Amino acid sequence: MKTQPRKTLPLSPSCFVCGTGNPAGLQSRFFVEGDTVCMPLTIKDHHCGYPDVAHGGIVASALDECMAWAATRALGLMCVTGKLTIRYLQPTPPKNGLEVRARVTKANKRLAYAEAVLVDREGVAYARGEGSFMPLTREQTLHIDNHMIYSGDEERLFDYLRENRG
Repeated sequence: MKTQPRKTLPLSPSCFVCGTGNPAGLQSRFFVEGDTVCMPLTIKDHHCGYPDVAHGGIVASALDECMAWAATRALGLMCVTGKLTIRYLQPTPPKNGLEVRARVTKANKRLAYAEAVLVDREGVAYARGEGSFMPLTREQTLHIDNHMIYSGDEERLFDYLRENRG
């Protein structure tokens, strides 16, 4: 059976998680697989709080951002975090082959609830997160979208807002 190529999501130049213009950041990309937002993650030495242990804030940022994109896709507006809970299952080592996977578990017009997990290639889980996410207004979403980087193959989440002015 032929698998569909993963759709990508746009990025924000200065974002700590996805920004290509942020040399200290994670510089990750987001991909869509069905109702799941995925983010390959490489932890570098400068992301570690202790030798060979990723800083918990780095792990939290990755889980948070991936869940926010899942919420954004579900609600059709950019979302910000309302509440974030992280459960660290074991220390995350700096390595390639990590991936965050996030999906929305419940949504209405005012909030989206999401969950995420950070796993390695073997399926070993390092952290789990859950949170609630609040949508921004149409105007705020379009302002942010005007600054996003689209290189051509990204999912265009907000074009409908430009087409429906009412």
